[in-house]
Amino acid sequence: MLSVILIWLYVIVTTYLIGYGFINIMLSFSKRGKATQKSSEKAYRFHSHTGYIMSGVMISTVYAQIWSIFDKVELNCHVFLMFFACIFGVVYRDKMSEELRMLLRILRSYKSRILYLVVFFLMAYGTSSGIMHYDSDLYHAQAIRWIEEYGVIKGLGNLHVRLAYNSAAFPLSALFSMKFLQLDRSYHVMAGFFALVLAWECVELKSIIRRGNIIISDFARLAAIYYLFGIFDEMVAPASDYFVATLVFYIVIKWLDLYVRREHSYVPYIFLTFLSVYATTIKLVAAPLMLIATIPIYRLLSNRTKHKLQVFYASILGALTISIPFFVRNVIISGWLMYPVTAIDLFNVDWKIPKGVAEYDALEIKTFGRGFSDVPNHAHMSFTEWFPKWFSDLSSFNKMVIILDVVAILIYVLLSIHYILVDAKEGTYGDKKIEGKIFDINMRSMLRTGDFFAIGGTMIICFLFWMASAPLIRYGIVFALLTAVVILGRVVILLINKLDKRKKEVFFKSFTAVVLLWLTLKGVNLVAEAEKRFNPLYLLKQQDYGVYEVKPYEVNDVTFYYPSEGDRVGYTHFPSSPENLTGKLEFRGDRIEDGFKKAN
Repeated sequence: MLSVILIWLYVIVTTYLIGYGFINIMLSFSKRGKATQKSSEKAYRFHSHTGYIMSGVMISTVYAQIWSIFDKVELNCHVFLMFFACIFGVVYRDKMSEELRMLLRILRSYKSRILYLVVFFLMAYGTSSGIMHYDSDLYHAQAIRWIEEYGVIKGLGNLHVRLAYNSAAFPLSALFSMKFLQLDRSYHVMAGFFALVLAWECVELKSIIRRGNIIISDFARLAAIYYLFGIFDEMVAPASDYFVATLVFYIVIKWLDLYVRREHSYVPYIFLTFLSVYATTIKLVAAPLMLIATIPIYRLLSNRTKHKLQVFYASILGALTISIPFFVRNVIISGWLMYPVTAIDLFNVDWKIPKGVAEYDALEIKTFGRGFSDVPNHAHMSFTEWFPKWFSDLSSFNKMVIILDVVAILIYVLLSIHYILVDAKEGTYGDKKIEGKIFDINMRSMLRTGDFFAIGGTMIICFLFWMASAPLIRYGIVFALLTAVVILGRVVILLINKLDKRKKEVFFKSFTAVVLLWLTLKGVNLVAEAEKRFNPLYLLKQQDYGVYEVKPYEVNDVTFYYPSEGDRVGYTHFPSSPENLTGKLEFRGDRIEDGFKKAN
C-alpha cells in the first residue's frame, strides 16, 4: 500500500503539471480562452482539477506510446517526462498557485478534506492487493514487460496473438511500473489510479445535500460508485477493462455536468472529445463514445469564423496526435491497423499475422463474449439463438440492468417520436414550445431536449455496439449502466418536478436516506471481504503478478518459456508464449529486436 501511495503521489504531481500545461495551451486556441482587452467575453475557466490530472494521464500515455516506438520505456523516458512537467510548472506557476489556493478554499471544510483523503487511502489499499485478473497473468504482464524491456517489437503478435491486442493502457502501465528503479517487482498501479480519479469525481455526490435536489449526473455517479465497489478487489490487475470503464464513467459524468451547467463554450467538449479518442485507444469498444465530437464540431462550424476554423483544425490535429501512436504500434506488433479487424488491410509486411489467424481470433472474441467457447459451432449464431443463453447466464442484477436498458431505449424512441410530432405540429424547433409539456427545462436538474437526445442517443449506440460485437458483461457493463441511468434518470427527475413542494422534500429525504444506507451496507461488505484477504505484507508492497511453473524452449538460441499446465505464465518468466513454438516461430533477423514472424 505504501508503494502504491508513493507512486500515485509521483503520478499526481507529474500528470497535474503536464495536464495543466496542456489545458492552458488548448485554452489559448479558444476565443473565450483568450479574452483580450478588445474582447468583452470572459475567459473560459477550466473547472476541474481531476480534469488536469486526466489530461496529464492522456498526454503521458501518448508520450509513452511514442517513446516505445523508438526505445524501451525506462529511466530516460521519465527524465524527459519530468523535464516537461517542470517546464509547465515554471511557466504557469503563478496561475497554478492561484487555482490551488482556490481548491483549498473549496475544501476549506475539514470534513471535505478528510473525505477525499479517506477515498485516497481506501483506493490505495484496494490497488495494493486483491484478485489478479486471469488475462493479466495470461498476457497483460508480458505485454507490459515487452514495453519495459524493448518498447515495441515487430510481429510480437506472432509469439502470442493476445500480445497483438494493443491497448494504450499497457504503455502507461509500463511508464509508471517503476521497473527502472530495479526493485523486486514491476508495479501495476494505474488501473487503480483511474479508479481513484473516478472515485474523487464521485465524492461530488455529497453536494446533493447542499443543493437540496437531485441532478441527472447524480445517477451516473451512483452507477460509477456501484462499479467501483465491484472492482475494488480486482483493480490490482492492469486489465484494460478497468481503465476504459472508469474513463467512460468519468467522461459521461463530466458531460452531464456540462449540460446541467448549461455550458455554451466548445472548449470543455473538445477536452471530452480528446478523452473519448483516448478511451478508444485503450479499448475499441469505446469507439462510439467519440460521437461526443459532434457537439464541438457543430459549435465550431455553425456561424463559422476564421478563428473557429483554426480551432477546428487544431482539434483534428490533437485527435490525430492521440490516436496515431496507437495505430502505429498496432501495425508494428501485428501488421494490421486494428487487430483483429481484417476489413482494413493496408500493409503487406513480412511480420503480419496471417489473415486467417486474425479472422478466427475475432470470431473467438465474439463467441466468448456471447457465452460460448466452441467457435466452429457457435460463431455464426443469430441473435435469437445466442441471446437467451447469454441472458440466462447473467447475474440477477445484470439481468435487471439489461431489462432497464430495453425500457430506456423504448422510452427514448417514444420521446423522440413525441418530440418530432409536437415540433412538426406547432411548426417550431428547440425547447420553447415544448417547455411545460413533457420537457421542463426550468430546473437545473433537467437536460435540455437536444442535450438529452445527444447523450441518450450516444449511450444507446455505445450499448448496441457492445451487444453487436462481444457482449461479455465486463467489457460493456459501463454502457449498460449509463444507458439506463441517463435516460431513466431524466424520467425520474421529470416525475419529481411534477410533485408539489412537500412531496418533493419527502422524496428527496427518502432518496438521500436510501443512498446513505446503500453506501453503508456496501462499505460494511467491502470491509468484511477485505478482512478475509488481509495480508500485512501488502501494507508496504503491492501484490505481485502470479508465478507459474514453466518449461523452456529455444528459438535462434534464445530461451523462451511456456507453461507446464494451462496457458498463464505471469511476469517473471520472460519472454514466454502459451505453448512451445519450436518450428512455428522464427526471428526476422538475428536478434529479438529484429522481430518475429511465422515459420515458413
